[in-house]
Amino acid sequence: MKKLLLIIFMIPVFAIGQQGNKQTFFELNIGVASIEGYDFGSPFPGASFLFGQTIALSEAIVFEYQFGIAAPSIATGKIAFGNGNLENNIALAIRPWPLTIGPQGKINNFSFSFEVGFENDASYDAGLIATIGYRFVLGRKNKDKAPKK
Repeated sequence: MKKLLLIIFMIPVFAIGQQGNKQTFFELNIGVASIEGYDFGSPFPGASFLFGQTIALSEAIVFEYQFGIAAPSIATGKIAFGNGNLENNIALAIRPWPLTIGPQGKINNFSFSFEVGFENDASYDAGLIATIGYRFVLGRKNKDKAPKK
């Protein structure tokens, strides 16, 4: 498990070095979790404020990482690989803390996710987490553009 977490945390380091279009952002999320179960019969609210970057690895492949503060888990982070571009994409996301996995979508500045946890300490007792977020884009960097002559 420690090796898996190390690999998950190292992926952003390697992806940052890749050339391509990048979009850096802050994201504000609200969501609901099902604690100790896989239904929303007793929903538990949550929120997070994250820093992240979406990187277009090719014309149709995106990689993304996020990390920041959250309630009630104090800290959180996520990595995702998927199909699309910087503005609109769908990806498979892995959140190392609390440990969950599931689809994530982005349409313009809005993001959506639905994640499945393991109902244990690593998942902060969450069975399911559903979120909606808004991204405040800080800038876009395009390393592939050659200077105009």
